[in-house]
Formats: sequence, structure tokens, C-alpha cells
Amino acid sequence: MEVSLVGLSVGTWIASSLGVAARLGIADALAEGPATGAELAKAVGAHPDAIPPLLRTLAMVGVFGQDEEGRYVNSALSEQLRTDHPQSLRYLCALTGGLYFQASGGLFDAVRTGRPALPSVFGVPLYEQLERDPETAAIFDRAMEDLARPVAAALAEHYPFEGVRTVVDVGGGNGALLKGILAAHPHLHGICADRPEVCGRAEGELRRSGDQDLIDRLTFQPIDVFRECPPGADLYVLKNVLHDWSSGSAVRILSSVRDAMRAGAEQSARPVLLVIDPLVEHDAGAAIRPLIKLVIGEDRTRERSEADLRKEAAEAGLEVLSVTPLPPELTVAACALAD
Repeated sequence: MEVSLVGLSVGTWIASSLGVAARLGIADALAEGPATGAELAKAVGAHPDAIPPLLRTLAMVGVFGQDEEGRYVNSALSEQLRTDHPQSLRYLCALTGGLYFQASGGLFDAVRTGRPALPSVFGVPLYEQLERDPETAAIFDRAMEDLARPVAAALAEHYPFEGVRTVVDVGGGNGALLKGILAAHPHLHGICADRPEVCGRAEGELRRSGDQDLIDRLTFQPIDVFRECPPGADLYVLKNVLHDWSSGSAVRILSSVRDAMRAGAEQSARPVLLVIDPLVEHDAGAAIRPLIKLVIGEDRTRERSEADLRKEAAEAGLEVLSVTPLPPELTVAACALAD
């Protein structure tokens, strides 16, 4: 599709269509080969007349395609909407084309007032809305798993875990980051700390998996991230957490982790916190991220620089030891207790 004002103006329909296709699992239905609109509709529980306009719209931007007989097929892009794809983005697309797309309907007022859009649309902030909508909350959990998967692989390969026994992932969702790390390092134990309802869903999913080794080494602990954090770990991780919050809230979260690090200092020679977050100096999405924050972030949330993170860490009693880019858009800041 050519870039034009008309083309850009219908981009919202493309985003919404992508979210619908992801949520229905159309790419999974096409994994075995081409299918007609009627066959797809039956497979995913949709109306047969609605499948063609949805997939033809997405085909304009390279998502899905058709063979010589007019049957629908996966493209290179739609392959990533398959649940079993190693770099699957199915649930991230379902989230951005669903809840986040709905929230963007409040962007006009957000730009006029400077207040985030999502609370004005739904009446409550993001995490309260997720508590009210269990189906979307489950999609959110899996979307965070899509984002965690490549980070887990990079950490498992490059971080020196030899001297680490226990890792706590603060705000770790369904434990995807820890699952990747623990799979690569059998000596580790992990604690995933998050909101009670998130831990409940994740623990039930882990039990149903039947993976006894992981069940033995991974636990879920409900917390209020502003008030508490499991003590006694050698390594703490905050991945894609701080960027959702204002500077004041970030300091409160970092202070909660600091307290846990201090409480467990006797068990660990020097506990370390890895803050994995976008920083403007290394962020490939820096141009659009402030707008994303205006839609779904906390009030007064803004993009962070390395200087901002160092200041927040210092206010929380932490020292930034190193800052390392994690392509394409994240940065790993290793922190320790300040002397």
C-alpha cells in the first residue's frame, strides 16, 4: 500500500484487523496449508463473509496472502502470528490491536490535557482494567511473554550465572523470562513476583504443564511491587516495568527491590539488580514511545535517559554499575546497593 494520507488514515483498521486475526488464531489455522474463507471461518469460529475482507486488508501490508486458487495462506509476516513460532508475536498483536487500540480512542483528549488516554476511556488505569477483564488480562500475560522470550535467550547466553543461585523477576508476569533462563541453567531457582491474580493464573498454567523440573525450580509470589519484594536472592530483574511509571513511582519500585536486597545481603555476597528497560540513548522506538506512554502509561510518565535512571537509582539507594544496550530497543543497567 502506498504511503498517502488516505493510506495512513486507515492504518487504524489495519491495526485492528491484525489484532482480530491474532486473537482468532487464523495463522494457526493456516499452519497445515491453504484454506478457503469458509474453511477458516469454521476453524476459528467466525462468519464466512467476514474472513475475506479481513485477510485481504491485511494482505495489502504483507500479512497473509492467497494462492492461485484464491485460498488463503500464511506469509512470512503472518507466520509470526502462529502460537508455536519461536519468535511469535501473536498475543502482542492481539493486545496492541485490541485493548491498546481501544485506548487510543481517547488520544484526542490526552493530547489536549496531557493526561493518559486509557483511564479516560475505561475509567480506571491499565492494571485495574485488566483485573476487570480476565480474558484481556490473559492476552496481556501472553503478550508480555512474547516480549520476554528474546530477552530471556540473550540473558541466558550472555549473563554470568555461575555464582547465582536464586533469581527474582519483579513484575515477571507468567514467568516467561525465568523459564528461559532456568531452562539454560539447571542449577538456578527462580521466583516470579507479580500481582496476586497474575501469579494465580501463571501458577495454574505451570501446574497444568506437567513440567516437574520447572515446577520444582520456579515459584510464584504475589506482591505489591511498591511495598515488598522477596528477599534473599542473588539476582533481581526488573524487565519492561519502570517505563510504565512516573519517576516518583519508579523510585518507589526500586526502593522496594533495594529493601529486599538489603534484607538478603547476608545470604548473597552482593545481590545485583538488572533493570532492563528502554533508554532514549539506545531505543529504536524512541520516536513513538512517548505517544505510547500518553495512551497507556501512568500520569506524568515520560521516556527515560541513562541520566534519569541513574538519578532514580541513587534516590532509591542503589548504584548503577554498568549500562549495556540490548538490541534493538532495550538497555540492561546492572545495579547494586550503594555504599
